[in-house]
Amino acid sequence: MDIEQAAIQATVADDGADTTFSIRVTRHGKIRVWVKKALEFFQVNPETPLVLYSGPSEASASAIPKLISVVEIIKRQYLEGHLVGLHQFNQLLFEERSQVPVEGENRASALLLALEGSSHPKQKLAPYMKITLCTKSILERHGERETYQTPNVRKLSKAAKAKMRQRAKRGANS
Repeated sequence: MDIEQAAIQATVADDGADTTFSIRVTRHGKIRVWVKKALEFFQVNPETPLVLYSGPSEASASAIPKLISVVEIIKRQYLEGHLVGLHQFNQLLFEERSQVPVEGENRASALLLALEGSSHPKQKLAPYMKITLCTKSILERHGERETYQTPNVRKLSKAAKAKMRQRAKRGANS
C-alpha cells in the first residue's frame, strides 16, 4: 500500500448508517490522486459528505496551502459536469504543543521555573484544517468555529440554454 492509499480512508459509524469518507492531505502526496479519488467518491456517493483534512505538523511548513489547492481543484472539476457546485464547510483548528515534559523530574523543574516567572516554557500552536465538501447543504451542521461557502453555479451559454429548451419540448411532446 503506497502513501496515497494509506492517506485515504473510509470510516463507518457504529450504527452503520452514517458513512464519512475522509482524505488526509499531506505535504508529500500527489494532488491529482486526491482530486481523482474525491471526484470518484462524488460519482458513487453523491449524498455523502467528503472531509479533506491536514494533520498538525511538526515541521514549519504546513499542508494547509496544499489542502486549499486540492479543494479548489475538486470544486472546479466537479462544476464542469454539474450545474451546481459543492457546498464547503471550513474549520481552522489548532493543537497546542508545549515544551514542558510530560513526566519525570524534568517536568517538575520546568513547571517550577514557569511558576517563578523567570523562564516561561514556550507554547506552540500547530495549525491544521478540515474542509467538508457536500452536494447538499447541511446548515444544521454549521458550527461556531466553522465557515460556510456557497456552491458556484455554472453559467450556460445561449446555445446550451436553447438546446435544453428543445430537449424539454421534445420530452413534453413525446
